[in-house]
Amino acid sequence: MPLTPEQQRVALRRIAAWRAEPARPVACPDCGVEGLTIIDRSARPHAEWYALACPACGLEEALHIPMGAVIPTLD
Repeated sequence: MPLTPEQQRVALRRIAAWRAEPARPVACPDCGVEGLTIIDRSARPHAEWYALACPACGLEEALHIPMGAVIPTLD
């Protein structure tokens, strides 16, 4: 079952915290148990993709975060 919009917001906050401290345990946005695995599969500068997996509740989800278009400057 896909994450609800609220769970997606929680997941995005937890991804941001994980990026700041990758060694710190992360709680699942679905069940709240620490141990969420996050794999960064991003294709920057086009998009960020994160694979999420929770061994406690079986969550397996991918979050896609589109990034803004790169606009070249005319110097």
